[in-house]
Amino acid sequence: MSIIHSRIAALVMGALLIGLPAVVHADPDRDTQRGYQSEHHRAAHQKRSVSHTFHSLLRHAKELGLSEEQVAKLKSAMVEYKKARIRDKAAVKLADVEVRTLVHDKKADMAAIEDAVRKSEAARTTLRLDRIKAIREAVATLTPGQLEKWRSSRATMHAEGEGTGAANGDAAGEVAESSHS
Repeated sequence: MSIIHSRIAALVMGALLIGLPAVVHADPDRDTQRGYQSEHHRAAHQKRSVSHTFHSLLRHAKELGLSEEQVAKLKSAMVEYKKARIRDKAAVKLADVEVRTLVHDKKADMAAIEDAVRKSEAARTTLRLDRIKAIREAVATLTPGQLEKWRSSRATMHAEGEGTGAANGDAAGEVAESSHS
């Protein structure tokens, strides 16, 4: 029996030695990168939806009956959103660098890694909330009548298969649908 136990032990040790380099070499950030890539794609779509909202409102200012003051407010809100977006994206990138640095540092403790991950997620949350705030600010600039005209023009575009909106999972459409209700 001892010969069988020693052969089994040798096989287990061999399997561990062969498999260990693959485990050590595994990239702990690989799965988060995949998540980041799909999140990056979603963020790009949402950014377009915010830009689309502002540009749609400004492009249809005359049809919607927007005053010069409303147009100025929309332009100002759009500029402020663009500035906030630049700051927010930089904060996300910096936080992600910190996470990757700590993950690859064998001496970093889990508490520091967890803190860095939380900061990274907080930066993403800020970016997302700023998108929502910008759309709400744009929609709040409209009177109820103007909002209804804009909604119906968006519905017409969606029925014809153009544009973006709540039907396509876009934040601008969702906010516009829920605002002024």
